[in-house]
Amino acid sequence: MILNFRQLEVFRAIMIAKTISGAAEILHVSQPGISRLLKYMEYKLGLSLFERNKGRLIPTPEGLELFKEIEPVFDRLEDLDITIKRITQSDDLEFHIACTPSLANNLVPRLIAKVREKMPGFSVKIDSLPNEVIADYIVQRRIDFALAFYRPDHPMLHAETTLGVGLECVVPKDHPLARYEKVDFEDLLQYEIVGYYPETLLGMMLNKAAVKGGLEPKIAVTVRFADDACTMVEQGLGITVAFEMTALPQRYPTLTTIPVQAPKQRLQFLKHSGIPMSNTVKTFYDLAKTEIRTLL
Repeated sequence: MILNFRQLEVFRAIMIAKTISGAAEILHVSQPGISRLLKYMEYKLGLSLFERNKGRLIPTPEGLELFKEIEPVFDRLEDLDITIKRITQSDDLEFHIACTPSLANNLVPRLIAKVREKMPGFSVKIDSLPNEVIADYIVQRRIDFALAFYRPDHPMLHAETTLGVGLECVVPKDHPLARYEKVDFEDLLQYEIVGYYPETLLGMMLNKAAVKGGLEPKIAVTVRFADDACTMVEQGLGITVAFEMTALPQRYPTLTTIPVQAPKQRLQFLKHSGIPMSNTVKTFYDLAKTEIRTLL
């Protein structure tokens, strides 16, 4: 290449400013340096790029032709610079995550508040979804990642296990089980219950416990979400089970909870296994995984 990038940059500045002093101001350099570099370029090319006329520089036909060729290149470089600043210094970060409704009501809001302390300025879109639907949202790239109790067996999903969350039996405060310190599935299945659809995680757990104990559940109402089940319990339609942090006293003041003697369910961070996260999403994701351990 006959002229290097710096020389072309000086030539372009002179074309824009039409004077040596103007070009020096654009490039924040001295006027003598611009003059010397212009003379060197013309010497190297063996032709004049400008005619001097009362202190102004008028481009020659060769100068105009050169400018016509290089200007689109500099325009593209300016666009590239804007793009780099946008992706490295974005002030308008938005993340899209999914979680189950019970997590959206308590744990996830507290988690987002914790992450914003260390990564301020972002916004979040949250989809409250059943555990069994979340996998589709990740695979279809409709969300950045998800929090769920369910670990789907899907080749395009990567699950990272985090803290364990216990099960609770949810009953009215005057219910016979309310005086118990702990219960098992056999205890609660003696009573009329608010059950869950069989494809849901809690539905599968209840059905498995009933089969194991040889019991026939007395189901008054069947729902999909634990929050709905707790509302049904409030109306005297039976008792139910839910994960910790679902039947909170401030949300359901007439209800109480008793720990269920069962293994804790591990909370999962779910993401796409075949498509890398952007740097900002990964930062958010890693902070969320760290901060969630401080919330239980």
